[in-house]
Amino acid sequence: MNKYIGLSLILGITFTSQAQTLKEAIRLNENEQQEAASGLYQQLILKEPTNGTNYYYYGENLIDEEKLDSAKIIFQNGKQKDILNPLNTIGLAELMLIQGDLKSAKVQIDAALLMGNNKSAIVLMEAAEAYTRYNTKDLATAQVLLDQAVKLEPKNPEIYNLMGDVYSEQNNGSLAAANYNKSLELDKNQMKALFHKGQLYRRATNYDGAMDEFLNAIKIDPNFAPAYREMGEISFKQRKLEQAKENYKKYLELSKNNNNARLRYAYFLYEGNNYKEASDELNLINKVDSSNLAMMRIMSYINFEAGKNDSALHTIVKVFEITKQDSSRRMARDYIYYGKMLSKSGNDSLGADYIHQAIQFDPAKPELYDELADLYNKSKKYDLAAKAYSDKIANSTKISITDYFNLGRAWYSAKDYQKADSAFIKVTELNTTWAIGYFWRGRSNGQLDLDAKNGLATPFYQMYVELAEADSANASKYKNNLIEANSYLAFGAFVKKDCKASIAFWHKVLVLDTTNKQAKESIESIKNSKECK
Repeated sequence: MNKYIGLSLILGITFTSQAQTLKEAIRLNENEQQEAASGLYQQLILKEPTNGTNYYYYGENLIDEEKLDSAKIIFQNGKQKDILNPLNTIGLAELMLIQGDLKSAKVQIDAALLMGNNKSAIVLMEAAEAYTRYNTKDLATAQVLLDQAVKLEPKNPEIYNLMGDVYSEQNNGSLAAANYNKSLELDKNQMKALFHKGQLYRRATNYDGAMDEFLNAIKIDPNFAPAYREMGEISFKQRKLEQAKENYKKYLELSKNNNNARLRYAYFLYEGNNYKEASDELNLINKVDSSNLAMMRIMSYINFEAGKNDSALHTIVKVFEITKQDSSRRMARDYIYYGKMLSKSGNDSLGADYIHQAIQFDPAKPELYDELADLYNKSKKYDLAAKAYSDKIANSTKISITDYFNLGRAWYSAKDYQKADSAFIKVTELNTTWAIGYFWRGRSNGQLDLDAKNGLATPFYQMYVELAEADSANASKYKNNLIEANSYLAFGAFVKKDCKASIAFWHKVLVLDTTNKQAKESIESIKNSKECK
């Protein structure tokens, strides 16, 4: 988190010998040593029970540990003990933002700003960070507050660092980098600006640039744990797995093996398919905190991937029970895995319901639609599978020919042959030489013209045969479909009383399958039919 010292002049609070202790506690929290930081905050509160600032930063620390109920108690106590200090009011607003209640949070933040007469830079900064940090955001208001703060303290590097964060959240990389650089101009050792600039580059997949910023950060402070975590993640993205593990182990060491750090390491191992090692780390957490929600969810994922579906299902049920009263604590991946587990246990329909809920979290995640469609296909709800593929196409920035092909297959299975043909038209438009697209257009139109009187399927089966026969090097993969295509063409020719062509097509079938009973019987039937004499 971005926290600031220099509070005595701004809020009129006297720290004396405790200022350094508060600074140390905040530093521990920034270094992701939350448990050690908690101990210091508790000491501070014992020594200065009426100093609301100590409560505020302790509450922030508890938020980082995902102990939201405890954070609320601390903020409330801080507000009660130091009624003129606006920070704990902002802390309570942060909990509302975490819950998605922007309206109530805004009331609290406005009250805090009023207490500071809108002339306290630290209050403006903390309020701006609250609007920026959580999923429920108000970036426009955050920008206004920071503009006010910079007028009060134009040379405060922390303000520009926060401005960079706001622009980063707005996906404005240029202005974000410019503000981080301004922060560094004011203080070349401004670690958070370096760190956030590195994160900005990482999100933009500029991994080399990001790595340079993180290396610069640890030159300033070799013990800054989050930089090693970020370098571990970059190395993992670059498939430099050993380097990634080294960086993550260093991160774990510097963060003093606290549960949050161990969880991050376990999650990294899980992402790298190192399920045994990840499970070992989670078991260590389980020994000291068996009710840790994050630990349980990752353990359920790992058990599923390891083929232990019953154990995985048992654990994910616990996760959903714990979060029953507060679904905001659930993640999209919880629903995905729950859906997969239910499907694996034979309940495809309910599993699909959970995957559908996962999509509500992130509609732009294309693989979720594939998961959903797969479950609907398994339960033979082909119209719903088709809708899943349609939604994927509607919500994805990158649409492939496979997406349209899967959509066509789903509509075909749902017996909506007109919609199936429309999807396969798109397939043949995207790749004019892909034989299978024409084959499925033939199939779809064959269903729309069962007696072949209109010859709807004929041109598409003909195109398929032409393309398939031209690919002689891969003849074996076309055999079955060529039999079907030539059989239809033979039937269509007979309907048009072109007996010679019909027999020729049936002979092509016999070349592919010398024992084909339908072809032999059809040839004899045609030869003996009145229409062909």
